[in-house]
Amino acid sequence: MIHWSLIVSALGVIIAVLGGYCGWSLFPTMIHKKVEQSVIISDGSEQYKRFVNLPQPLNFKVYIFNVTNPEMIQHGAIPIVEEIGPYVYKQYRQKKVKHFSRDGSKITYVQNVHFDFDEDASAPYTQSDRIVALNMHMNSVLQIGENDPGLALLLVHLNANLKAVFNDPRSMFVHTSVREYLFDGVRFCINPQGIAKAICNQIKESGSKTIREQSDGSLAFSFFGHKNGSGHELYEVHTGKGDAMKVLEIQKLDDSHNLQVWLNGTGEGGEASVCNQINGTDASSYPPFRQRGDSMYIFSADICRSVQLFYQSDIQYQGIPGFRYSIGENFINDIGPEHENECFCVDKLANVIKRKNGCLYAGALDLTTCLDAPVILTLPHMLGASNEYRKMIRGLKPDAKKHQTFVDVQSLTGTPLQGGKRVQFNMFLKSINRITITENLTTVLMPAIWVEEGIQLNGEMVNFFKKKLINTLKTLNIVHWAGLCGGMGVAVLSLIYYIFQRERPAEVPLK
Repeated sequence: MIHWSLIVSALGVIIAVLGGYCGWSLFPTMIHKKVEQSVIISDGSEQYKRFVNLPQPLNFKVYIFNVTNPEMIQHGAIPIVEEIGPYVYKQYRQKKVKHFSRDGSKITYVQNVHFDFDEDASAPYTQSDRIVALNMHMNSVLQIGENDPGLALLLVHLNANLKAVFNDPRSMFVHTSVREYLFDGVRFCINPQGIAKAICNQIKESGSKTIREQSDGSLAFSFFGHKNGSGHELYEVHTGKGDAMKVLEIQKLDDSHNLQVWLNGTGEGGEASVCNQINGTDASSYPPFRQRGDSMYIFSADICRSVQLFYQSDIQYQGIPGFRYSIGENFINDIGPEHENECFCVDKLANVIKRKNGCLYAGALDLTTCLDAPVILTLPHMLGASNEYRKMIRGLKPDAKKHQTFVDVQSLTGTPLQGGKRVQFNMFLKSINRITITENLTTVLMPAIWVEEGIQLNGEMVNFFKKKLINTLKTLNIVHWAGLCGGMGVAVLSLIYYIFQRERPAEVPLK
């Protein structure tokens, strides 16, 4: 008869095999299918509800470069700036869904955004803080007039009417409050007369997003006032149906697969250049099943371009494992014909610090065709930017840890755990022909503000995430290793016992 220990050993082997099968095949397949089901956006699903209303607001932090020597700059001195902030806002996003495609693989929506000032997180800073900042709207109007031959006559009249249009400016800087500069608006064109009124009408008709007409007929400039409220861009994104790896990837923007912002190829068919391609998600979430060493894209409508993020390392966020991604050096450092992306070199600005081929130096991107204003993008504090720009400003303190864009992502589901999209908005300050107030200016790339838009998963969402996924994964992992190791242990011990019993000499009965 078969010894009972062999039967137990065989059962142990069976349990170990089942544990290995469950841990390496059955459980991963189950988890993969479950994650696929949970990330797909279908009408009425939990994911649809999270898609329409983000479970928690994004953090929106603004840092302002306060100008400490405006009078000296007017006489040719190098600008000295001092960073103040952060001014922290809670950014709420709500999507207004238009329709699903017939096969359910696409969803079309517009996005409404609302900002609430977070007093506690901003303290000791308040929105009533007074600042001295670059007069963005006046500088923009002057440079647009300079760069457009059709507006050359405007500059002649503008110089004589600068007082009436821009409230009697004494310099290229404005004394205002944080609230006005960022959201409410810095007013100008207040009750203009004659030619000044005609100039104001022309500014109004230019259609700049950052300039809005007030109820009394005056105009007001603000950085983000136009973003606070109903959205206008029409997005079409993938729902993940049929291919979960494409979930939330932008398919169309305003009914077009590509942008018409940057330069396109001049070849046959005028194909969209790499600069005009729309790739990735809007950074509110990412496709699931991330792998070490891979990369992914985000698309930012604020800067009219897609940005590639590269895997950096494994991380832990409050007990949740994930991957860290950050932008590569090629983001705005490697631009030009030698990098096969000269389509970013729109060359819209005259008499500024740029290369002979019209491209800006490393670390700067001309957003003129994106924002309809001569705004230049850099990383915060001009991190990584060419010395041609950094040496002309005092007070910059670039720090890769504080100023680099990064995101930590839960690798299985693509859920962002924490991160920040960090960019700085600048504008060239320079002498402009026929404009007296600019005649002594030294040409510099002048920083205005930098922003960080991101998320830190709050305690409620961390607990929800752990309960729904992490604890389940841990339980399955315990079952896997308990079955594998326990079964192998029982099998080995039973086999040893059997061998020991066989080799032990038989007892001789007494007569």
